Amino acid sequence: MKRIRKNLLSVVLIFALMFTAFPFNASAKFADLKRSGVAFNLQKGNWVAVYTKLPGSKKLQKIYAKITKYYDSTKPIGSGSGGSSGGGSGSGVSYKITIQVQFPKRMPKKIAQAFQKKLDNGVTSGAYFIDYLDICIVDYRTGENLKLKENQQYGFNYKESDANEEFDGWKVYKPQTVRWNGGSYDYYVSYAKSFTIEVPAGYKDLCVGVCGTHISNYDKMVDWNQGFIDGFTVLSDTTHVKLGNKKKTAKLSHFIRIKNG
Repeated sequence: MKRIRKNLLSVVLIFALMFTAFPFNASAKFADLKRSGVAFNLQKGNWVAVYTKLPGSKKLQKIYAKITKYYDSTKPIGSGSGGSSGGGSGSGVSYKITIQVQFPKRMPKKIAQAFQKKLDNGVTSGAYFIDYLDICIVDYRTGENLKLKENQQYGFNYKESDANEEFDGWKVYKPQTVRWNGGSYDYYVSYAKSFTIEVPAGYKDLCVGVCGTHISNYDKMVDWNQGFIDGFTVLSDTTHVKLGNKKKTAKLSHFIRIKNG
């Protein structure tokens, strides 16, 4: 029995030495989005239900989203494309995408009151339902944020990708008011945002998504997601992904994967 234990310990030690002898490849591809369980059902013209957590309610709230405009064009990519490689010669693909989100029903009074309480206290950040949604432009394999001009971590995609908003902030539509005894809350039912995204020809891992959050504490959410916004972490490290719960993640995050070439 002692001999068997000794032999087993020897085998474990050999394997441990083998693993430490091989260097870890920091740029390995992990298919971050697929592994995290996000849904790939965002498309042009069709509403998809995106869930997010809002103040004033313990339940996830349903909000609809769809791509309203989508077109692509082949164009040369020059040195002005941005990115750590400084761009380069060759062809690329430019996409213009407009995404619309909409509250599908009258806002529940408890949520409206929670938002209005923030406004009454002079707090505007996190006082509207759109603050709990994000348009994410990421690499399918690494989960890196493509909204950045340059990412100092790892991966391939960021070297020559460039994502820009067409205008500052969201365009708003359909003003609405929720009233109760002694108060009211004004909000917009629908929002829209447009992006222009440039990637090298043949790049197959561009993903654009509408993502909710699994926590309703706005300050905590911002702190949690800041690393992703700054380019130091990936999508699976945000409140858009519920680790260990792919079913919930599929409710929160909805993407389209764009494979050009």
